[in-house]
Amino acid sequence: MITSFSHIYHRVRDLDESIAFYTKHLGFTLLRRYTMDGRESAYLRLGDVLLETSAARSASDLPGPEGERRLGLTVTDLDAVMRDLKAAGIEVVQEAYPARTFWGRQAAIKDPNGYIISLREWRAPDSPRFPDWKPEHEGVRRLK
Repeated sequence: MITSFSHIYHRVRDLDESIAFYTKHLGFTLLRRYTMDGRESAYLRLGDVLLETSAARSASDLPGPEGERRLGLTVTDLDAVMRDLKAAGIEVVQEAYPARTFWGRQAAIKDPNGYIISLREWRAPDSPRFPDWKPEHEGVRRLK
């Protein structure tokens, strides 16, 4: 039986810079760092999910274009998190705005690799376990 996410693969330009960014600014912890087949990697933990960061061998080894949305993280106080990230010099891609596909707000920042990270603040009772969500915005229709 499948029970949850184990890990998410994430190719990065600079492993040290990425480890510092995710641990210092986004609350991840470094679980382990290792090398395998000539590629240095690290597991960064957030809750029970691991972000497996691996150093890219070349620019062509990085997936997708810069600016691609790669991760979405849950926050409890979006305003405070954005204030802290801005004070740390983190690039804000999108200021907080009312979300359209869930109840709450969302904002976006850019990591050192150019990937966009969405920051999501749920508004109760909506959550990943709430089955009764209904769209509040024009142009959004729930299909199932």
